[in-house]
Amino acid sequence: MKRREFFAGASVATTLITSADLAFAQAGGTLGVVLLHGKQSRPGTPGLNDISSRLSGIGAKVLVPSMPWEGQGWERISVTVEQVHAMIDGYVAQLRGQGAQRIVVGGQSLGANVALSYAVARQNVAACVMLAPGHSPSYVSRTYSDVPGLLEKAAAMVNAGQGAQPFKGTDDNQGSKLGLNTTAAAYLSWISPRGPASMPVQAPLLPASIPLLLVIGRQDPAFGMAEASIYKPAAKNPYSKYIVVNAGHRDADFAASAQVVSWIGGLPV
Repeated sequence: MKRREFFAGASVATTLITSADLAFAQAGGTLGVVLLHGKQSRPGTPGLNDISSRLSGIGAKVLVPSMPWEGQGWERISVTVEQVHAMIDGYVAQLRGQGAQRIVVGGQSLGANVALSYAVARQNVAACVMLAPGHSPSYVSRTYSDVPGLLEKAAAMVNAGQGAQPFKGTDDNQGSKLGLNTTAAAYLSWISPRGPASMPVQAPLLPASIPLLLVIGRQDPAFGMAEASIYKPAAKNPYSKYIVVNAGHRDADFAASAQVVSWIGGLPV
């Protein structure tokens, strides 16, 4: 049965990894974990740092790389979702070179979004971890009247072989409007409500072989839709787990860090 847990707040996030968790992890070989930071964020956030440190403490190999959307990089991003997947392939290869035998891909906000699309595209990871998942192309398209027309223009350019041409378009980050100086192909890839960055589209495609952990804060704007639109369609594996913490979008990962590491450490073989 899929698991659903609620925690009152960060103070509850002190659950220790049990000997059974460690036995599972050791029996399945060394874990390698790629953690992706959020849009306009950075790798060294308190939540990702704490999770990374705890994972290293149980013997996992961990990478928290700088992604193309770090800081102001998002406003001039020029790579598509699929090209980011190829970048993650490189990080996975690096972890395997360090002895990792099972790979977990996860992230916070946009990083969680990309972790899901990567797991769907590759279908060969041990688990997917989504911490305060964010970036909603359907919200952007509904909220900003220029976006549907921009998407049509970008699609026409891509179809005409002009996907690499410069393109200016609208996006959003937690209610703040953003202007992107990007390419037609990149804009379409990230902003299309039917594309690889649309979590409700990707969630049903996650294979049953991949367990999903989704952490969401009660104060997160996405709290009302995360379970029904992302978790339930994706969580076909019985080890999947849904955790609610008393936190917002930017601190849910820190509030649940011990639970996240315990879940990863206890992944069944």
